[in-house]
Amino acid sequence: MPLDLESNLRDLRSDLLILGGKVEKRLQIVTDAVVNGDPELARTVKKGDREIDEDDLRIEEACMKVLALGSPVASDLRRVITMMKISGELERIGDLAKGISKRVIRLSNLPAVRIPPPIVDMCFVTRDVFREALAALAESDTAKARQVRLDDDHIDDLNRAVLRWAREEVPQDAGLVRTAIEVLAISQRFERIGDLTTSMAEEVIFLVEGRSVRHGLD
Repeated sequence: MPLDLESNLRDLRSDLLILGGKVEKRLQIVTDAVVNGDPELARTVKKGDREIDEDDLRIEEACMKVLALGSPVASDLRRVITMMKISGELERIGDLAKGISKRVIRLSNLPAVRIPPPIVDMCFVTRDVFREALAALAESDTAKARQVRLDDDHIDDLNRAVLRWAREEVPQDAGLVRTAIEVLAISQRFERIGDLTTSMAEEVIFLVEGRSVRHGLD
């Protein structure tokens, strides 16, 4: 029995946006966990990873079914492949949120220190940029997607600021070494989430306009 291609594509898009909403919620929770130093919040992120993985696999299987049985033309093929890529990026962002949650739990077992301000800023900026990318996807808005690409530079700057903090503070207090390691690991994961969010935005542009803007091509 042939697939109703357009119906399947609509279902795929809906499933992708639902997955995006779940990842956004996890990113919000892990942001709160970092900012407030809350290991219990972090544990809720760590426990919920399986659902994200299952959703990603379900979307991938649905995409493969459309490719095999739907006989998509060029524009439909672009939609399917792009949705598959974005699903994988969302799953990886979910994994990174889980990784951040583990570091928050480890930090809770170390002597209490003031979280460096660049990490706090990085949490909120990364969360907001992800929301903008998700809105770009939901609205097929390439202007928002392009803004996400620009905003990623701010996340990179904050990551460098965290590195400077570690270089300045650790030599003054050797007891900060383990804490600095965890803080740097959190920063690196937020920076990677920013990179994946930028990739999502670039896929939105490709989906809408049919041209690649990766590697600075725009």
